[in-house]
Amino acid sequence: MTQSEDEIRLAKLGYKQGLKRQFSALQTFGLVLTNSSTLIGVIPLFSQAMILGGPVAFTWGWLVTGAFVTCIGLALAEICSTYPTAGGLYYYAARLGGPKYGPVAAWFTAWFNILGQIAGCSGSVYAGATYFTIFLSIIFPSVTIVPTNIFTVFIVMMGLVGLLNCTAGIALKGSSYLATFLHTAGVLFIVITLFATSKVKQSPSFVFTQFVDGTGWTDQGAAPFFVCMLGLLPSAWSLIGYDSSAHLSEETENAHIAGPRAIMFTIGTSVIIGWMMILSFLFNISDLATQQAGDYGALYALPVQIFYDAAGAPLACVFILMIALAGFLTGIGTVAANSRCLYAFARDGGLPFSKFLVVLDKSTGMPLRLVWLSTVLVSILAIPALFSTVVLAAVSGISIIGFTVSYAIPIFIRITFGADRFEQSEFNLGGYSKIIGWVGVLWTCFVVVIFQFPNAASAFPITIENFNFVPVVVALLIIFTGGWWLIDARKWFTGPVPEIVEDATTEKI
Repeated sequence: MTQSEDEIRLAKLGYKQGLKRQFSALQTFGLVLTNSSTLIGVIPLFSQAMILGGPVAFTWGWLVTGAFVTCIGLALAEICSTYPTAGGLYYYAARLGGPKYGPVAAWFTAWFNILGQIAGCSGSVYAGATYFTIFLSIIFPSVTIVPTNIFTVFIVMMGLVGLLNCTAGIALKGSSYLATFLHTAGVLFIVITLFATSKVKQSPSFVFTQFVDGTGWTDQGAAPFFVCMLGLLPSAWSLIGYDSSAHLSEETENAHIAGPRAIMFTIGTSVIIGWMMILSFLFNISDLATQQAGDYGALYALPVQIFYDAAGAPLACVFILMIALAGFLTGIGTVAANSRCLYAFARDGGLPFSKFLVVLDKSTGMPLRLVWLSTVLVSILAIPALFSTVVLAAVSGISIIGFTVSYAIPIFIRITFGADRFEQSEFNLGGYSKIIGWVGVLWTCFVVVIFQFPNAASAFPITIENFNFVPVVVALLIIFTGGWWLIDARKWFTGPVPEIVEDATTEKI
């Protein structure tokens, strides 16, 4: 039987075609755009941005973050073109690290990426659940916007996310098209409506130069620049998740070309539409302090307050439902990507009970057991939301660190001791690979440090309500994975386990 080019490339990487190759380039782009949703990144953390440096930090911080993220995306896209497999980052680290360093590099890359995927999904769906609860409170005044109600909506949404991920790819294809529409037509609706209905417009000086410190750090002697660095959190969280293109490689047609393009198209699209939304909300704030103290502004839903004041309740309800839907779609796409990452890791024996978890459903060809494992883990991570008022910011920080560290490990290896093992494919950066890679690695080092800090100087003394659990979760991951590696995993984990050994009869590309 004649193999397709995708199957030949996968065989050369050591794997049989197990997952069903069912997504076109456009569908993959839609799913990746869903995972890197600017709607569920910019809007829910807009309130946070207005106290972490205010307009100047968000307006310029978005472009600064976008530039650094583009460097990371370019470096990953180049590697993705050479190694189009569901293992993605984990496989990259193993292949580039070689027999000596590959296993340990793959081990930590996989676990950090899994953490980023789970935290990103948890934060996105919880944000969507928050906005849907706000919608219910408008329609049914008896519904209160309290943690228990939000968490209940969150659990229902995650149950639906899990079910839709079991539908043989139908829901994934549909959600990809819907996400593409939502992030184009939906964003235009938001921008046009705000500018058309808002009676008060802010000046360019306010949008591009106004600094606000609602954290108390400058009162404690910190420089405004430090507060603006903390203010990069909303931008950084909005511009992650594009590695899902790699995890969908074994289900994408012409993955060695479509995968890298999906990464770069997603980053480019996200930067443009994200900045459009940021500017539209900033220019149409009527009075920042008043709206922050409003019914929705006080609930860290400042964009709802701005939209409600400008366009009225009916259009505000449409806007709120759009954000809730964006969170839900992000959940669908992220669970899909995370389950594929877990599938690749389990296929190589990296998870407990790997043989049980890696089984593909016969009717759908999908890793349903890992879909539900991902769904459960995402739900567990949101439990602190019942007790903490800073959970979204904390989960965002965890997600950023998990993702960026897992991005940086294979990039670092590729530009240093693994450079001789790497062969550039169709998408390549030529002689610019190393400089672009180093920019991405240094950005990661900065991100890992800056987002360990609490978002407010008032976080002291520490209480259950204001506790920033980012350092704790990251430390627990390092202790767990590092301890497991030293005690046991290093004795048996060798990285990707080939299902196919290439020989002289293997079809060439």
